[in-house]
Amino acid sequence: MDIKELACSVERWANDHKEEMVRDIIKIVNQKSVSDPGEGGYAFGTDCKKCGDVMAGMGQDQGFVIDNDDYYTLSLVMPGKTDREIGILGHLDVVPAGAGWHYEPYNAIEKDGFVIGRGSSDNKGAVIMSMYVMKYLWEMGISLNHTLRLICGFNEESGMKDVEHYLTTHKAPEFTIVCDGGWAMCIGEKGTLTADLVQKAAAGNLVSMKGGTVTNAVSGYAEMVISHVDGEKVKRQAAEFSPDLEVVLVPEGTKIMAKGKAAHAAFPDTGDSAIYKLCHFADQYGLLTEEAREAVKNLSQTFVDEYGTGLGIAFEDSISGKTTCVGGVISFEQGELIQNINVRYAINQDSEELMDRLNQVCGERNMEVRNLDYSRPRYSDPKDPVIKMLLDTCHEFLGQDYEAYTMGGGTHARKFPNALPYGPGSVKLEHPNPFGHPHGIDEAVSLEGLIRSMSVYVAAITRLDEML
Repeated sequence: MDIKELACSVERWANDHKEEMVRDIIKIVNQKSVSDPGEGGYAFGTDCKKCGDVMAGMGQDQGFVIDNDDYYTLSLVMPGKTDREIGILGHLDVVPAGAGWHYEPYNAIEKDGFVIGRGSSDNKGAVIMSMYVMKYLWEMGISLNHTLRLICGFNEESGMKDVEHYLTTHKAPEFTIVCDGGWAMCIGEKGTLTADLVQKAAAGNLVSMKGGTVTNAVSGYAEMVISHVDGEKVKRQAAEFSPDLEVVLVPEGTKIMAKGKAAHAAFPDTGDSAIYKLCHFADQYGLLTEEAREAVKNLSQTFVDEYGTGLGIAFEDSISGKTTCVGGVISFEQGELIQNINVRYAINQDSEELMDRLNQVCGERNMEVRNLDYSRPRYSDPKDPVIKMLLDTCHEFLGQDYEAYTMGGGTHARKFPNALPYGPGSVKLEHPNPFGHPHGIDEAVSLEGLIRSMSVYVAAITRLDEML
């Protein structure tokens, strides 16, 4: 079968199975699966366990072998002529839904060629698409030398302990396509760093403060309650400052609520931080007193932009662009104001220098750095023969030129040997996504994009099978 015949064959088959695939995407999206390590006695919680059971049932219905790695990961396996493996790696865990949705995040619907629901594009739609790629190969009798394994993780969004565990119990495939990315391919990922910046704030009039839902997203909502202020005056000040602020009087004092726009931490300029907005407002109008005032003032001066300038860690290179820094979650606990940060640092930025600078600046501002964790950048040579073949295959079957790229988002590829994010997250469509994107409200995945991507995957897997 030549290239054109293969593309036509896959597209016809995919359209014949479209209703079935949509049904399965909706079914898996409807199973809430925010990773919660250890909850209920399962690796990443009861919800992820239930999601794994749904995926295992689908795989069994399609005739694949199921390999359950104690709910750290779940694999669907299509045996080949040998035990040598080619992998497809995705994840079924999702970030919390957050507020502001126009559609139900866990009651997915198909609308205008998209499936809308939390996790539809990151990464459940692509995982189901990958299962249908395997189903196509199986039904069409395309025999592979390699065993094909679809690995589904449950902790990609919050630590990637899923694949770390997998690599202690399994040998990694010879090469793994990570289905959590966009065309053409992601050859490099920025380093990631998370930490809590902790300040004393017991003295003063701050009663409570909270904002954000997850470290790796721009906060869409934040609030604080303060005492010993003229609430009516604060209402007038809020109206002057921003239409995104709302002030109400509560028994504890005056409650100030800030609305922002959630976005993936890798692309913070597409969002609008409610936490930043709230801190800048409180600081500008001098609403807080004593330790609380100094703590919020520190944060206002720290988050002057999304690039870590206020922390002294700003950096830019020609490979991956600017380092970004998001304060995703804030809380006020036991007299301490705790601001979590999520940094995506440029590929050529030195990890040790970054951490030294962070500690230095925070020390100067009386901020204690706690729970610091980081993962170094990843970069693959685009001239590698396998990578070049994958790039050429993308161009052949999608009929458009796509660039290999680097990004701030972190995927399983940074933890897995011989792995590369390779579509199907950004097919160029005639009708672009009018809904939402990963980590934001009304997240949606294009069915046309998934179907067009299937022919690329089929060709890439068969060519990998010959090359390796």
